[in-house]
Amino acid sequence: MKIGVTCYPTVGGSGILATRLGVEFAKRGHEVHFITYERPFAIQGGDPENVHVHLVSVLEYPLFKYPPYTIALASEMFRVSEQQDLDVLHVHYSIPHSTAAHLARQMSGVPYVVTLHGSDVTILGSDPSYLPVNTHTIEEADAVTAVSRFMANEAYSRLGLKKKISVIPNFVDADAFAPIPCSENGLRNARDVVITHISNFRPVKRVHDLVYAMKMVSRKAPGARLMLVGDGPDRISVERLVKRLGIEKHVMLTGFRSDVANVLNCSDVVVLCSETESAPLTLLEGMSSGLPVVATNVGGIPEIVEDGVNGFLVQSKNPEAIAERILDLNADPKLGRRLGEAARKTVLERYTAEKVVGQYLEIYERVTNG
Repeated sequence: MKIGVTCYPTVGGSGILATRLGVEFAKRGHEVHFITYERPFAIQGGDPENVHVHLVSVLEYPLFKYPPYTIALASEMFRVSEQQDLDVLHVHYSIPHSTAAHLARQMSGVPYVVTLHGSDVTILGSDPSYLPVNTHTIEEADAVTAVSRFMANEAYSRLGLKKKISVIPNFVDADAFAPIPCSENGLRNARDVVITHISNFRPVKRVHDLVYAMKMVSRKAPGARLMLVGDGPDRISVERLVKRLGIEKHVMLTGFRSDVANVLNCSDVVVLCSETESAPLTLLEGMSSGLPVVATNVGGIPEIVEDGVNGFLVQSKNPEAIAERILDLNADPKLGRRLGEAARKTVLERYTAEKVVGQYLEIYERVTNG
């Protein structure tokens, strides 16, 4: 099968999922064509077999305050569909991809599948500026999927969708993210718990809550370390807060890391303190690495984390609760190991490529066979 994939080629969850899916399809002998404005971040280090990248050329013209990317994307999707004889277009993140796919299908007849992610629905997609067209072009898709039941329910309530949404979860490479010894001596020798947070440092991630929690943790566990991995609009204010609280020796801001699996292997717990989430890959990667997680009880997280079984769920906007659970894990290493082993088991049972990729291929077969 020849599959066209559009996504945002960044380190965000939707782009990573789309890229990993494409690579998995290619491993299974399918021909994959990424159509986007730059090479997807997750394949910048190599050229996987059966994977092709087509870059969208966007017109810069003084008449336009904003470049007309949707039209340029639709044109490239049509061009690739015609030249490569694509069987299906799979668009990740509906804005503007479902609109572009709808236009491309009108010209080429190639069916399109939309996968809904995060602010696709909860922020941008339901804004009055986008809602009518966004809803229409999702409804017109040949199939719609979402990465969690929470996201599907949000699409029904916020976008007013009537179309059936198939829930297909995110997945992780359980071989790449596996419990193996840490290779960084400085972290391996930490006297207390090593905590890791990975995100794009947007306000919705509430990284400041974790910094406040770390201040509390450091009072009782002076050897504890916090690794903040990533970058984004809140990074400078987070750095300032770390300095103001006087916990610079406890906190490392690493920026983006290409060796996330190694970072996780040097950690004792993964913390995610977001205000909302659809189905965070960070949690799956940490759980696959055999780590307990502490995460806010929001969005699609409770579909992944069972409180007290494979991690801990805490109330959002509550640094005290985050600190309490981290200290519980610091005081009881056996508890951390038990939760981490259960977390790894959860991933192996539900969130591997072998469990997930075939569900998308079944949908492709259905829409291409009429």
